[in-house]
Amino acid sequence: MTSAPLSRRSLIKAAALAGGTVAFGLPQALWPTAAEAYSVSSKMDWWYQARFGMFIHFGSYSYLGHGEWAFSSESWSKADYQTQVSAHFNPTAFNAATIAQLAADAGMKYLVITAKHHEGFAMWDSNVPGFTDTTGTKPYNLRDYAGVQGDLLAALKTECEARGVKFGLYYSILDWNHPSQTIRNGLTTMASQAARTGYIADMKAQLQELLDRYDPALLWFDGDWFGEPSSPTLEDWWLRSDGVDLYNWLIARKPGLVVNERVKRDLGLGDYAVAEFGVPNAPLDRQWERCDTMNGAWGYQSGRENSYRPVKDFVQELVTCVSRDGNFLLNIGPKGDGSVTTGSVTILRGLASWMATYGDSVHGATASPFTTDPTWGRATKKDGKLFAHVFTWPAGGVLQIPAITNTISRVYLMNNPSASLTYTVSGGQISVTVPATAPDANDSVVCVEVSGVPTAAAAARVTVFQDVSYSSASAALTLGSYTSSQLSAAGVGSATISSLRVPQGYRVTGYSGDNFTGTAWTFTADNPDLRVSGNNDAIVSLKVTFNPATYFRLINVTDGLALDSGGNVASGSNLKQWTPVDNPNLQWQAVDLGDGYYRLVNRANGMVADGWGSTSNGAPAQQAAWNGGPHQQWKITDRGNGRYSIANRTTGLVLDGGGQVPSGSVTGQWTWVTNNNLLWTFQPTS
Repeated sequence: MTSAPLSRRSLIKAAALAGGTVAFGLPQALWPTAAEAYSVSSKMDWWYQARFGMFIHFGSYSYLGHGEWAFSSESWSKADYQTQVSAHFNPTAFNAATIAQLAADAGMKYLVITAKHHEGFAMWDSNVPGFTDTTGTKPYNLRDYAGVQGDLLAALKTECEARGVKFGLYYSILDWNHPSQTIRNGLTTMASQAARTGYIADMKAQLQELLDRYDPALLWFDGDWFGEPSSPTLEDWWLRSDGVDLYNWLIARKPGLVVNERVKRDLGLGDYAVAEFGVPNAPLDRQWERCDTMNGAWGYQSGRENSYRPVKDFVQELVTCVSRDGNFLLNIGPKGDGSVTTGSVTILRGLASWMATYGDSVHGATASPFTTDPTWGRATKKDGKLFAHVFTWPAGGVLQIPAITNTISRVYLMNNPSASLTYTVSGGQISVTVPATAPDANDSVVCVEVSGVPTAAAAARVTVFQDVSYSSASAALTLGSYTSSQLSAAGVGSATISSLRVPQGYRVTGYSGDNFTGTAWTFTADNPDLRVSGNNDAIVSLKVTFNPATYFRLINVTDGLALDSGGNVASGSNLKQWTPVDNPNLQWQAVDLGDGYYRLVNRANGMVADGWGSTSNGAPAQQAAWNGGPHQQWKITDRGNGRYSIANRTTGLVLDGGGQVPSGSVTGQWTWVTNNNLLWTFQPTS
């Protein structure tokens, strides 16, 4: 990791990638647009449930107190660094029990400590002969070079496991001090191809030692940010193929080992992605982990000891990670003597205090059911519970939570679970009466107990079942038309539907004949038993549309603003966006026109959204009285996770929020690409 103010590794990585750009984490518009469905393998289940871990950067660099990149940033020679820094490293105050207890109390379910960082100093008594000092006579490790007795890693593993904390190790692929390599602006250059081959063999030998001695649950790699030429060069000596080989080599030795993506980053390798440079604004298409520092320093930096952020930042960062289906790995950098800094202890104890009350909303919780963050904070969920993490406490005594499809049994504050809160459900909101003051300054959590896994009304899909009471084979259906054969392909046969769930704002029209012929039946609410209504096993084809009697707020996924007509304005006025409030200017009917096209009718002025024939990216969307023309017809396409694109029939351009824009900004039109700016959620208001 790097403590450099402008992320030294980011700049190195940028230089290494052919034609690349500096990647501090993908810009918001380039993150995947929605949470893709992915299965969690059995070996990853503990990690996925854990949600919160401790990172520890600790090595001979800690003695110097200038951070883990000091060797590079201060241009040390190998010999001087070894004799003037590493040789003096003597962590007599390192207390494995204290560290493990701090982690456990803070609700951290796993821990990762640096076994070997880029400096190349092994934090165990490695016997691999290739890792020596510049004289070639002394192994470059904690015992043989620094003279430290005992096994810090073994002690920490024992103390962690005694407290139910999984133990993991960090290992740097590049090595600034290994005889095979010469440092080059943080990267390394190999002496020869033979040296490269020898070093990789040495590295695997050290990794075998770590597997044999410590049996880690997780290996966290780094130092992999080389370019990707067609074959290895002396400068770009670590390639994707090497990362694939390393992962396979490790899993062959320990099939249950969890490995991060940095065997060669950004290529989909390993078991999960790493978000070092920012929290993604939405769930990714695979499991992921955010790692962060408390004060801008990974390894101990004495000059950063007055720069600790408040506990509140880390509570909210943790919750934000979980709300987007990620883990959070929070770093500490012990001093050179091994003691944990006062600032780190303060933050960990603050986290422990919060987690003691609210840990159930983190451990085992998964992503928010809502496609945009509520204005008051974040949401997480698990089977039977929706957790509203309220960062901004409502001034009026009523918390409005977006509606869900589940049956609600009760609502309460997690700090006072015995006292139920009163609530009502209407207008697409769960309105909860809450105390005048927030129970917790960092994050107050309201728990909504429900049946099943919470599902947002806006993200719900029609589900049809082959048996009554929502049982037997089923199919989740997006907007569209389904013939007999298409229903069979979806998972239910023709004339076999016996019950169906219809979320608020949707309409199902079932037909007794194929291709939407014969008797038609309309459903706008759940029906647990079609025998009662006389159409059990009678639906041969059907259509799923929005319910034209429902008004929706159309919320842009990127900026969280609602599509706004502006009220009683002139025909031709631009459509804008506004902070979501309960106002008819922001409410729209989606009236089915057939073939997936709709007209969008504003509740305040009765005008419809109109593309105006514009063919240029960035042209404004406008509004006019309905005239039946194709400029006013919009194809609404389900893009997954309750998010939709809205494309004009004439031009094919889609409604565009424009990114992180202020309230009042114009709604544009743009050529469809996979981008959150072009995605909208439909939130029922009535």
